[in-house]
Formats: sequence, C-alpha cells, structure tokens
Amino acid sequence: MFMLSCILATTGSHNPGLIVFVLVVLGVVLFFVGFRTYREYWILADTPLIPVRSAPMGLVHVAGNSTGGQPLTSPLTQVPCYYYDVKVEKLVTRDEKETWETTSHVKVGVPFHLEDKSGKILVNPQHAEFDLPRTFWGELRPPSLLSFGSAPRSFDESLGVPPPTDEHLRAYLAGQLNPARAALKASHIPGAKMMSQALDVAQKMDALGVSMGGGGISMDFGNHRYRLTEICLVASRTCNVLGTCAENPAASDETGRNLIRKGENEKTFLITTKSEKQIEKSLRLKAVLLVFLGGAMIVGGVALGLHMAHLL
Repeated sequence: MFMLSCILATTGSHNPGLIVFVLVVLGVVLFFVGFRTYREYWILADTPLIPVRSAPMGLVHVAGNSTGGQPLTSPLTQVPCYYYDVKVEKLVTRDEKETWETTSHVKVGVPFHLEDKSGKILVNPQHAEFDLPRTFWGELRPPSLLSFGSAPRSFDESLGVPPPTDEHLRAYLAGQLNPARAALKASHIPGAKMMSQALDVAQKMDALGVSMGGGGISMDFGNHRYRLTEICLVASRTCNVLGTCAENPAASDETGRNLIRKGENEKTFLITTKSEKQIEKSLRLKAVLLVFLGGAMIVGGVALGLHMAHLL
C-alpha cells in the first residue's frame, strides 16, 4: 500500500494503466541496478588490495592518503578537498503538501595523488562513483522562525574547523546565481546584458522571499526554509580506490607515468573513505535491497495488470 501511494504521488495520476507501466519500468531499472551493484561487489571482493607501486595496468584496488595537486575548498565547511557534492533543497508547498525540492546540486572534482608507504599514483576522479561521508547537513531557517528553536544541524567535528554559520550559508545561497551572471556579462550574445540584469533582480527578489510562478507573484519576505548537504573527499584522508590503471599521456616524469581512472571496457570506478570490509558489506546490502525491491515492483505491476484484465 505504501509503495502504491508513492507511485501515485510520483505519477500524479490515478490512471491504473499508467501505474502498471511505472511499476514495471521502475522495477526493471532497480532490478538491473541491483545486479550491477552486486557485480561491483564481486569485483571488489575478487580484486585484492595491493601497494600503489605494484599497481599493474588494468583493474586495481589501492588505498592510501589523498595528497598533492591543487585542492578545492569545500563551499560550506571551507576545508581543502579533492571532490565535493553540495545539494540545496527548498521547502515548498505542492498540492497542499510540504515537500523538499532540489534547487541546486553541484558536484566538482579535481585530480589528486593516492599515496601509501610504497609510493603514490595520480587519480583522475572524473566519472567516478563516490561513497563519502557527509561533512555538513542542516536547515537554514528564516529569521522569523529562529525564535522557535535552533534548526537541526549535523557537522563532522573531525574536520577541525568551526561549523558554517547562518551568515555563511545565506552567502552561499545568494552566490548560486553568480556564475551564471558572470558568464552572461562576459558574453556577446544579443540580449545577454538584459538577462544579466534580470538575474540581478531575481537574486535580490529571492533574498527578500519574492518569487514568481504559475500562480502569480508570491511575497513571503524571507520565509523560505532551506536544507543544505555537503559531501567531501577531504584532503589528507585515507581512501580506497577501485579503478583502471592506465598510462598517463600527460606524465612529466617517471613517478607520474600511470594514473587511475574509469576504464573504457571495465566501467567500475569507486572512490570511498570506507574500509574494504565496510565497502563490501555496503555494496552487498545495497544490491540485495535493490534486486528485492525491483523484483517486488515488477511482480506487483504484472499482478495489477492481470487483475485489470480480469485474468487474475
């Protein structure tokens, strides 16, 4: 019953035929994703952890500290990192129900070195699957709601830095339109200047809580609630990498002649801060749940279709 309610909410329809179609399609997708995850689990289990210096060409599993290169600065916690994933959600009302809607989702990664006692190797994280800890999660409430208690927050204290303040979070939200506006100002496309000015106005309106939609103009003057989540590959942290070792075409010396990236034939490329046992347990559990859920949705969709056709 719960699953059917979720499907109804997703499709926004009580059309039985559409529900059957969505159930079967989602079931097939989840089923195959589960099998792919299970394959990833077996690849990890069958690929022994080896020292960095001993990494041969092909699929390898290595572990060490993330070092070198030019680290990024994570937007929310302001720590050096080689990858960050920041998602911003806004509490909105849809069909008289409150729901969190994603307003922006930014993922950025740069190359880094994985170093152990035997040496180091370059890792190009492009197209990698990341399984990393959450460095920050929390709500940002409007000033009018601050008197009703503090907003829920979760912060990785092992980072050794203070948690982001409300002022910093608001500054991050206000800066979401800046890259687009900068690109427009530098563009020679006809109408770009006018579009840039429109973004300026839109940013100021959003800061005031003024928004425009299909229902007209809404003015709540700052009564928006946001939820921000940050995930990072923090610099100088131990991580496991399962990927393809290949020749580095841009190598400047002997120590950088190889790199780890996503393979052309073997697509498995995982970067995580979990231990080997934790990764295997997580992948195995995820695979079982996806296969079971996908199979249940397929069977449920077929059964509902047969029932509608009066064959069951």
